[in-house]
Amino acid sequence: MKAKSVRAGLAVLVLALTAAGCQKPATDTGGSGAASGDMSLRVVQSSTSVAFFPLYVASEEGYYAKEGLTVDKPVVVGGDSKVAAALAGGAADIGGGVATTAFLLADGRRDPRIVANLVSSYYVDVIVGNQFHQPAAGASLEDKIKALKGARVGIPAPSGGGVALLQFLFNKVGMDVKKDVTLVNLGASNAGALGALKTDRVNVLVFFQPVSQEVEARKAGSIYISPTRGDVPDMSNQPHGLALSTGAILKKKPEAMAAFVRAIGQAEKLIHDNPDKTRQLFQKYQGSLDPKTVEAMLPVLRAEIPESPVITEDGYAKAVKFHQVAGLAKNPPDFATITDQDFITKALAK
Repeated sequence: MKAKSVRAGLAVLVLALTAAGCQKPATDTGGSGAASGDMSLRVVQSSTSVAFFPLYVASEEGYYAKEGLTVDKPVVVGGDSKVAAALAGGAADIGGGVATTAFLLADGRRDPRIVANLVSSYYVDVIVGNQFHQPAAGASLEDKIKALKGARVGIPAPSGGGVALLQFLFNKVGMDVKKDVTLVNLGASNAGALGALKTDRVNVLVFFQPVSQEVEARKAGSIYISPTRGDVPDMSNQPHGLALSTGAILKKKPEAMAAFVRAIGQAEKLIHDNPDKTRQLFQKYQGSLDPKTVEAMLPVLRAEIPESPVITEDGYAKAVKFHQVAGLAKNPPDFATITDQDFITKALAK
């Protein structure tokens, strides 16, 4: 397995998380979060990708308020590693991130917890620009991966779901992220990613949706490899977008966390039951997306976002295996620990 280069790139982050774990979290100061009855939550999220749309719906539709919660507008921090750092340092109670974020927290000894399942599919795509020389139609997955050698690849952050997918794919054919492509950190901006592809700053993107749908709608390129589309069979039904916290925070704010779970459950139900309202909300959530891209996203949203925030043991096992193959999960927590003995189901039962 050729994942040493990725692990080395994460070493500084893991050290930072470990150091943060030695500090007294902000919630220990007697302020926000000092009591279990505190019904306020501070939320950060890595981007405005499809994964965090349920958070937006819960806010816009008043589900947080209905559950007695005070939730400020989430801070978009631009990268999964920054979500992990915010949770580890006590700057947030809940982080909208991906499974990779949870394993970064675990490697930093920060005792991660999955608070809600937001997307039951690996919603990151490999996207190629029009200038990229693709293999012949009908090429195998392995040949398509090999064709990426030498590419300039735009990613949202040096660690996270994009790099994890790339290394997982490269491991299949004996390639290495550090040696075989040039990674270009573009941040978590949809517009920035699209602009970099159109101007040939990069000829490949490994980015979260809806960047891939927007690229195709604007005829700037095409979706090349998509786990959601079924292009990578051993990644099917793998949960990826998650609302995360830590054991310490969950213990301090159990009532607020349970209310959060119920609010997300209502948001996910609306997404499946009300396509017209979902269309309106997603257009507002993304802002700059053209109607064609929004329309293309509606079936994707219903396919990827679960009908309930519960995460299954089988789904979690798939996420663990994926990250172990990619070399990004050294000490994954067991299912009972990371779900806090099925906290989500118990919260919904109330």
